[in-house]
Amino acid sequence: IGAVSVSQTDNHRVVCLMIPEPLPGLKELTGAVEEHWTHMIHEAIAQQAKIGIPYFEKAHIHIRITTPRGTNNRKVWDTSNRAINVIINNLKGIFFDDDDFEHMSCSIDACWGKIGMTELRCCDYNELKKSDVFC
Repeated sequence: IGAVSVSQTDNHRVVCLMIPEPLPGLKELTGAVEEHWTHMIHEAIAQQAKIGIPYFEKAHIHIRITTPRGTNNRKVWDTSNRAINVIINNLKGIFFDDDDFEHMSCSIDACWGKIGMTELRCCDYNELKKSDVFC
């Protein structure tokens, strides 16, 4: 497992967990891959716990997937084929209560980069709403 990094801004309002791999597609999600991802996410959460774990009544999870150039764009960025449930299921109960619409929302962003990785940002949904991004 590569390094995971954790950062936070604005007094725990945004938590950023960096996973050193692009999120796999559902077809690649074997039991071993899911276990590997669960381990990486919980390693990042453990690092966050050293500085405090915020709890959100309603959280917004932003997932940014960076993939190196040369991969098949049609398959890589078809968001319905990404293993997003692995992330959400491993964050619920820690940053927010449940993955229903009353407790969380999520968004997905994708880009090309030199190094593949997945960035998970967790923030208070009501604070995000104040920005007028979501009305």
